[in-house]
Amino acid sequence: MFRSSRPLMSVLTSGVMFGAVLPAAVAQENLDPPQGQAIQEMARIRDEIDQMRADYEARIKSLEQKLVQMEKQVANQQAQPAAKSAAIGGAKGGLTADEVAAPHTPEEREALADSVEFADFTRGFKFHGYFRSGYGVNEDGEVMEAFRAPGAQAKYRLGNETETYLETGFDYHFPNFDLHEGEEVLVSFRPAYVVSNALGNSETEITLREAYGKMTGLVPAIPEASLWAGLRFYDRKDVHMNDFYYLDMSGFGGGIEGIDLGSGKLSVAWIGGSIDALTSNGSQRSETVNSKNNLDIRWSDIDVLNGKGFVWLNVAHSGEQILPDGVNVIIDSSTGAAGALGYEYPDFFGGYSRTMVQYGVGSAFNFRSSSSNFAGADAGFTAEDPLLVDLGEAWHFRFVQDVVIEPFERFGLQGTFIWDEANGGIMEDPRQTWISAGVRPVYYFNDHFSLAWETGMDYVSADLRPSGSLYKTTLAAQLSPAPEYFSRPVLRAFVTWATWDEDLKGFVAPRTQALSRDGVSVGVQVEAWW
Repeated sequence: MFRSSRPLMSVLTSGVMFGAVLPAAVAQENLDPPQGQAIQEMARIRDEIDQMRADYEARIKSLEQKLVQMEKQVANQQAQPAAKSAAIGGAKGGLTADEVAAPHTPEEREALADSVEFADFTRGFKFHGYFRSGYGVNEDGEVMEAFRAPGAQAKYRLGNETETYLETGFDYHFPNFDLHEGEEVLVSFRPAYVVSNALGNSETEITLREAYGKMTGLVPAIPEASLWAGLRFYDRKDVHMNDFYYLDMSGFGGGIEGIDLGSGKLSVAWIGGSIDALTSNGSQRSETVNSKNNLDIRWSDIDVLNGKGFVWLNVAHSGEQILPDGVNVIIDSSTGAAGALGYEYPDFFGGYSRTMVQYGVGSAFNFRSSSSNFAGADAGFTAEDPLLVDLGEAWHFRFVQDVVIEPFERFGLQGTFIWDEANGGIMEDPRQTWISAGVRPVYYFNDHFSLAWETGMDYVSADLRPSGSLYKTTLAAQLSPAPEYFSRPVLRAFVTWATWDEDLKGFVAPRTQALSRDGVSVGVQVEAWW
């Protein structure tokens, strides 16, 4: 870094001139006083000169130190990310952080320039993700198994998750482009890894969940809108407590989102299936086929009653599927439509309240971008005599209420209610019902330690599956960074108890509890997102 020497030269020049003029003045004074007084005066003046010289030297040293500190600050501001990486490398080589941050030699200046160039490249990257992992056993010491009612589309998750799941997101924003304020170019990539349970790695999955590009503000007529294409999570709606995604149109496609309508925003997308091997929450394999095309239209952020409204419309068409994925089923081609009305009150006792009503028919009945392959429903059927599915007869109704409140400083609560009725087009199983209700209060004893208690009920009814209810409750001790309901990361130690109706025996936790109507699990878990 160039260092200006003008202030120092001014100080030094003044000192030299002072030293040259002062002896002449002294010589002039020595002509008049007596000899003894002259000697004393000369000694006094010499002392003053020495004191002034010391003061000047101290002042010069102070200015030099201040200049070095300013150079360090400028270097850190120019390449803060690179300076952090360089400091790590310098520490490994025996250098202090100050030595790394304040280069003086040409070699160090060149290294800093390289670091700045590297920082200029990496500053466009963002890293984000989610993971959960843990271990637990049942009352017999066997590896725990999740308690879930057959036919239920979700389970209450606290102390009831057996998988290790990790997804990592990488975004790059191309900072070197000469873009104006409000303009952005983005590419995003999100791989995921899951081990479905703690028994081993035989069910390990590595899959690609997102890979897409998006550009915002590059169309002058609609500067607030974004255009995108690729494979992505698309504005998913979920209930955290049971990890239920009640609207998930994720998949391949492209579209435009965020067109300002004055009241709300319009988004339109063409979406097909997905190569993603996992369900919405990543807990198990996805049994779907990519034979469906969707025109997804959304009107969001509508100002309604001090909250935000949401309107969704989907028109879909799926082709005929004969024995998809080896399943003994024939799925007729179908066209269908689905819609939803949603409302969110954003400041509900310190949290939020979300309500949605959905209805769909035909190939759009499942509120997903892909069609089901109906695996499991083909029991007793063969390739010569397959199960027939007529999606033209399919329909689906769903109501979801999701509430999170934090009315007091050390208390939070989530509650949900779901009512789901559907006919999947299977003639032998014309109607399926799932009703679910649950609550999870959390009390914080201090800024980090809390107790969470979750209890939930799932009722299922179907002709091809057993009908009945499952009740599950969990008590968990938690450690988290802050006394907030969604504070993560969180470490948990839990105990879970579940019971279910006689008709569900053998279908709930069938590996470990096939002959039982209840079960207990104890374990630990970590969950984080960033």
